[in-house]
Amino acid sequence: MAPKFTKQVAFSAVAALSLVLAGLGPAVSSAHAAPIAAVGGNGGNGGNAHGPGAIGGNGGNGGNAHGPGAIGGNGGNGGNAHGHGAIGGNGGNGGNAHGPGAVGGNGGNGGNAHGPGAIGGNGGNGGNAHGPGAIGGNGGNGGNAHGPGAIGGNGGNGGNATGPNAQGGNGGNGGNATGPDAQGGNGGNGGNATGPGAIGGNGGNGGNATGPGAIGGNGGNGGNATGLNAQGGNGGNGGNATGPDAQGGNGGNGGNATGPGAIGGNGGNGGDAS
Repeated sequence: MAPKFTKQVAFSAVAALSLVLAGLGPAVSSAHAAPIAAVGGNGGNGGNAHGPGAIGGNGGNGGNAHGPGAIGGNGGNGGNAHGHGAIGGNGGNGGNAHGPGAVGGNGGNGGNAHGPGAIGGNGGNGGNAHGPGAIGGNGGNGGNAHGPGAIGGNGGNGGNATGPNAQGGNGGNGGNATGPDAQGGNGGNGGNATGPGAIGGNGGNGGNATGPGAIGGNGGNGGNATGLNAQGGNGGNGGNATGPDAQGGNGGNGGNATGPGAIGGNGGNGGDAS
């Protein structure tokens, strides 16, 4: 005789099936879970040009991203140009990112140029990031130029980061130039960081130049950091120059740091000239 199919047997079968499906739920969800997508950086916009022979700056390229959750740095915008023969500064390129959660540094914006023959400073490139959670330094912005023949300072490049949670230093901004043939100082480059938790020093800003023929001092470079939690020193800022043919002093470079927990000293600022 065939066994009876009772309510109790039916309930037991349904309960067993429920338990099986419940156990399969997480496995099915995990199998179909989408990985965190990598995101490439955006390219920067080109600068506008106003006037005969004026040239707007080019936008920087966006950085590439390789790895789950990696983010490429954005390219900087090109500077605008206003005036006969004026040239806007180019935007810096975004840094590449390699590794889970790595973030490439952003490129700096190009400086604007106002006046006949004025030239805006170029933006610095963003630093590359290699390793889980690594962050490349941002490039500095190019300085603006106001006046015939004025030249804005270039922004410094961001430092590269290599190793888990390493951080490259940021590049310094270029100094502004105001007045005929004035020249803003260049920003210093950010220091590279190599090793887990290492931090590169920031580059100093370039000094501003105000007056005919004035020249702003250059910013110092940030120190490199090599080793576990090492920290490079920051570069000093360039001195400002105010007045005809005045020249600001250059900022000192930050010290390098080599070894676990080492800390480099900061560079001094350049003196102002009035």
